[in-house]
Amino acid sequence: MGRAAQQTLLALFCLAAVVCKAEDASKTEANSKCCGIPGPQGPPGFPGVRGIPGFPGARGPPGEKGEPGAPGIPGPRGMPGFPGVVGLRGEPGRPGIPGPPGLSGARGEKGDPGSSGLKEEELADLLCKKGPGNCKELLARGSTLSGWYTVYSSDCTAVTVLCDMATDGGGWTVFQRRVDGSVDFFHDWDSYKRGFGNQQREFWLGNDNIHLLTSHGNNELRVDLMDFEAEKYFAKYQSFQMLGESENYKMILGDFLNGTAGDALTCHRNMMFSTKDRNNGLKSVNHAESYEGGWWFSDCLQSNLNGRHLPGEHDNPRHGVFWSTGKGDRYSLKFSEIKFRPV
Repeated sequence: MGRAAQQTLLALFCLAAVVCKAEDASKTEANSKCCGIPGPQGPPGFPGVRGIPGFPGARGPPGEKGEPGAPGIPGPRGMPGFPGVVGLRGEPGRPGIPGPPGLSGARGEKGDPGSSGLKEEELADLLCKKGPGNCKELLARGSTLSGWYTVYSSDCTAVTVLCDMATDGGGWTVFQRRVDGSVDFFHDWDSYKRGFGNQQREFWLGNDNIHLLTSHGNNELRVDLMDFEAEKYFAKYQSFQMLGESENYKMILGDFLNGTAGDALTCHRNMMFSTKDRNNGLKSVNHAESYEGGWWFSDCLQSNLNGRHLPGEHDNPRHGVFWSTGKGDRYSLKFSEIKFRPV
């Protein structure tokens, strides 16, 4: 049988099968098989398009609470917190009950008999002989701090003085100091004789004291100055002595040695001291009254460190705290110290 005949026969069989299915759809698979031989299985079809997902359903009711889990492992210890504010101090407690007295200690050995006490006159004499006579002696004994000390003059008079232990080797006795104008230096004879001022700021030691402390031995003189721009100057002289009141506190001055301030004191050498109520100058006009401060005034008038404390430059010649060879006679210095030291 040829291939064409086979295909024709197969088509007839399929037609017969369709007719049989239409006549009785309820027939069994065995009966349906009799309608013809099944053909070969065709290739699988293409997958269909995925449908749109449906809407989510309503949320169900919560389930029952589960059993608590086992405790976790403890975490690491945290950093300590900041200390709290100190609380108020409580009231002191009541004193406790005194304890029983202790046992008496063993009696000590008998001490050596003491010497009889010194009388006041003997003590003063001892201090005069043993005490320091000036700031340089104090420095040699180990007193290295600048400050106020008690020294003893040649006649055993105790005098409280300011010792400069730092400048130029130390050991200087300061008898005049100006720093800020807080003390008025326009005083009378008696005030300059006794001394005046404030130990912490400005002062004049007193002509009697200066005389006592310079009357024996040779003393060099130093003048320290500073202007309002904080520039410092100094002048040194070979010797210095102040005579007593009977000679109107005449100044005996040695030669100028050196110093950045220049020499503005030599022309006042051998001059007597003048104050506003006692003129011992060479002129009938009282310079101490005119220039508002006690000083050893002479005709040349190159210095006066006891004048009125003015703020630097001004227009009145020779007024203020001036040292003419330093800043001139129309400049009032801010700071001055006059001091002496045994040579």
